[in-house]
Amino acid sequence: METKSFFSYDIKNLKGDIMGGFTTAIVALPLALALGVASGAGAKAGLYSAIITGILSTLFGGTPAQVNGPTGAMTVVLIELYEKFGAEALFAAMLVAGVTQILIGGLKLGKYIHLIPQPVIVGFTNGIGFLIFLKMIPYFETGPVVALITIAVMLLFPFITKKVPASLMALIVGTVAGTYLLPGGELVGAIPSGLPQFTLPSFPANQLVDIIQSGIILAMLGCIESLLAALVVDEMTKTKHHSNKELIGQGIGNTVATLFGALIGTGAIVRSAVNVNAGGRTRLSGILHGIILLVITLKFAPLASQIPLAVLGGILMGTAIKMVEYSATRKFTYASKRAGSVIIITTLLTVFSDLVIAVAAGTLLSMFLFVLSMGEVYLKQYPISIKGGKKVASYTVEGPLFFGVSNAIASKLEIESEDADIIVLNLMNMPVMDSTGAIAIKSIKQLLEGNGQTLILAGVKEQAGKLLTKLEVISDEDLQISSMRIKDVLSHIEMNMVNV
Repeated sequence: METKSFFSYDIKNLKGDIMGGFTTAIVALPLALALGVASGAGAKAGLYSAIITGILSTLFGGTPAQVNGPTGAMTVVLIELYEKFGAEALFAAMLVAGVTQILIGGLKLGKYIHLIPQPVIVGFTNGIGFLIFLKMIPYFETGPVVALITIAVMLLFPFITKKVPASLMALIVGTVAGTYLLPGGELVGAIPSGLPQFTLPSFPANQLVDIIQSGIILAMLGCIESLLAALVVDEMTKTKHHSNKELIGQGIGNTVATLFGALIGTGAIVRSAVNVNAGGRTRLSGILHGIILLVITLKFAPLASQIPLAVLGGILMGTAIKMVEYSATRKFTYASKRAGSVIIITTLLTVFSDLVIAVAAGTLLSMFLFVLSMGEVYLKQYPISIKGGKKVASYTVEGPLFFGVSNAIASKLEIESEDADIIVLNLMNMPVMDSTGAIAIKSIKQLLEGNGQTLILAGVKEQAGKLLTKLEVISDEDLQISSMRIKDVLSHIEMNMVNV
């Protein structure tokens, strides 16, 4: 965990930080332009997002080598908000998001963001990639050939060299092609020069609930993406980020960005990786990245106005294609069909429903599948053959029984034994049972009885039997049967099948 002040700078990092800041600024420039235009707020909003959040979120955040700015995942939500509510409500929601992030960090809730299961994150990222691609189709249509050239450069140029950012080369090649060789279609248009002006967003009364709800969604998305980026930086630099401080820094950067007419941002995984690989190790690299972008914006904004929209669309389409986690999806699905199903469902919900619904549903599905897997660990089914008119299912509990496992066992029994009339639960391999375990058995029994099924215990040891009768889980008469071995219990059921 970082404890040094920003001002206690180690001069040995200076060269790496300068290289990291310069390289990252070059990578960030085309993306900031493209994301700003795509959001509906304009290229300048994207550029100043990278500048303001790049400086302030880095300065006050908890991940020194992380680079901040507008990202694809956040921009997808911003596009939807802009299309649904308009620019006024969009900036109000972004202000709510920034303040919310400061509160989340201040209340020390950052550690809970990591509780989202990895398959959900993979599915969410895949869905974002598909959404970005779909959202850029209108830009693609303004100059299809130019857009295809741009996408090709984005995807193929890294195989030639990684020393020059593919997004920058795509911007140059696409713009030259669209300006001098092919019909480029509609241009970005004039970008207002000068520094942005302070503007306090208004909160229309008829949209207040939507603004607050959207702001919280943006805040949560920003928290998730920023802390994921922080984990990547930790791995690359062998350091440990400070989650709550990181979220406070994100909130400060996003709040100020909104007040100056810029988009909100997050920790950017690709740009952070570029920074670290170029030698960036401290906050200075991220701050320099923002300052260099500011100089470029003030001096060369007129040039950016001549970029075809098809080029920016192509850059984001190429980014979207690379965002989809093909390898992780394949590995998760190969290792576990359940994890694969979580990824697929989360991806589909992200594309066709709502980002928050996708994450919530994916997390709940992961929890449900985990409960089933716990049931499989503690509950073993043994095939039996009994004469009679009723269907009997036999299971053995392997290990101690406690509350969390009892829920898993109950769920597994309910799902897998729905056709059984009688369920035999063998407790012979249960080493010990306390009152919690006994109540768990009672809950399982009540659940099955509610489904019209009968639960019969077997292999109950003396101590467990006394506890079960005292807590009225089973009667004294039932105890006589429950204390028998599983083989004898099954014989008893077979003999009395008609009466059971």
